[in-house]
Amino acid sequence: MKKIFIGIDFSKEKFDATLIQAEGLKECAPDVHEVFDNKTSGYRRLVKWVKAHAEGFAADMWLFCGENTGGYSIALCNYLYASGYDMWLECAYNIKHSVGIQRVKNDKADSHAIAEYAMRNYDRMIPYKPQSSSLNALREVFLYRHSLVKQKVALQVRRQEKRLTQESSDIKTFMSLTSKHLLTEVNKAIAKCDQKIKEIIASDDELREVFDIVTSMPGIGVQNATCLMVYTDNFQKFDYDSRKIGCYYGIAPFGRQSGSSINGKPRVSPFANRMIKSLLSQAALAAIKTDIDIYNYYQRLTQRGKHPLLIHNNIKNKMLHRLVAMVRNRQKYNPDHIYRNAKEAA
Repeated sequence: MKKIFIGIDFSKEKFDATLIQAEGLKECAPDVHEVFDNKTSGYRRLVKWVKAHAEGFAADMWLFCGENTGGYSIALCNYLYASGYDMWLECAYNIKHSVGIQRVKNDKADSHAIAEYAMRNYDRMIPYKPQSSSLNALREVFLYRHSLVKQKVALQVRRQEKRLTQESSDIKTFMSLTSKHLLTEVNKAIAKCDQKIKEIIASDDELREVFDIVTSMPGIGVQNATCLMVYTDNFQKFDYDSRKIGCYYGIAPFGRQSGSSINGKPRVSPFANRMIKSLLSQAALAAIKTDIDIYNYYQRLTQRGKHPLLIHNNIKNKMLHRLVAMVRNRQKYNPDHIYRNAKEAA
């Protein structure tokens, strides 16, 4: 059972820490607060500071908790994990909506709110575990490629807008030539990212096995497979639960009912990662054209008069459920197995 809770509010150069000594769901001693540099020397000073205020409690009774802020929080989390301390990296949205009415907004108050959240909810703690070096490298290259694609689209749109105008001038010629040169360079960088992604996957046996399984399904290409592997920690983050992954992707429908006046149809939640949802939407469109089973399913729903958006969301759910089952069973896509099960069910 945890007795010492340390809430950490991360920023780029520094982080605030508040320590709470608690018994059950109540504080037993006044909280203490300190500010540390967000670098290795600050991490060492944080551990010494906790030891000085822990009053003899062993390290297995400590719990560090912080918001998941990406690069600002990963370094400290890796340090605490390597040192053998329990670290809980929680979603900032969960912490924010558990505080209630908060009139004061500063780093000290935020770190106290995080420590109190850890104290009251530590039974739901998910211990932090760093990604493998190969998966972390894959994530960085994938996100860098995504930013390059966004720049490419922006340049193409801007160049196309200038083409639509009939007027010609030296400025427009300069902009057109410059955009063409930049597009060439961006395309070269994207091609290098694609090659790097393949090299990273080929260098890791676990990543290569999962990648081969996922890409065996029609409609799933390199980018969709990479996105799935990165955001699910190679399908281990959600314990191979396709419903949880679908919820994270924003394709799982949820009902809305209260009393007798509110009884809406199940709808998907807007709380989702739109980038990975859009990639899965593209995979669903490709699967309709390349997978006969998905095409027949699409035709059946269309004949029933279902809304096109509902049909595509159902297809995405069907594909995701199959992908998770394939990775869990370590089996590649086998259309004969699907047809046989459908025939038996009929």
